[in-house]
Amino acid sequence: MIRLFTTLLFALTATGFIARGQTADWQKRLKQEIRQLETTADFDTWQQGADKLAKLAGEHPEEWLLQYYTGWAYTQSSFKAPEGKADPTTEKAAPFVKKALEMQPKNTETLTLMAYWLSARINANNSRGISLGKESRNYSEQAIEADSSNPRAYLMKGLVIYHTPALFGGGKKKAAPVMEAAAQRFADFKPKDELAPRWGSEILKEVEVRMK
Repeated sequence: MIRLFTTLLFALTATGFIARGQTADWQKRLKQEIRQLETTADFDTWQQGADKLAKLAGEHPEEWLLQYYTGWAYTQSSFKAPEGKADPTTEKAAPFVKKALEMQPKNTETLTLMAYWLSARINANNSRGISLGKESRNYSEQAIEADSSNPRAYLMKGLVIYHTPALFGGGKKKAAPVMEAAAQRFADFKPKDELAPRWGSEILKEVEVRMK
């Protein structure tokens, strides 16, 4: 009886170690891919990194962060795509962005990512602006409501307003205060941990240059 109890205890302990090891493994691999992507602007490198993340997300479908970062990587790379490749890249992002939001429907970051992905869809085909612009802004506003300290949520809202014609309530002047709110929050922003989303400040800087 004692031997059986000891065997069961060992098995449970070993299982716990294995589970923790697997968690540490995907987190380590995720951090490596994110850091590598952050150091390059090359479209092909981003695509390769996104593909690796997609594989990792497939290995751990229960981890919403992997869905999130895979969707983010494809979405981000679509803005770096050569002619004709932006649209297919946003299509690659779609299932991951939607899955992340499905798993975390009230998370400010997944709501922000959906707003960003919709903007990427518009960027890939400007004719979508009328139908998707309002939807993107709606998600960014939901993201702000979920966490008003999230700078990326304000950035996404500002981008939609900036790219909306002045005739329809958009343009530089309308976007300026929202971009200022984003800048203030980026200045105060501190990621909760190593895997917490931290992107967006470079996008803000590019927009600020164009708005001058």
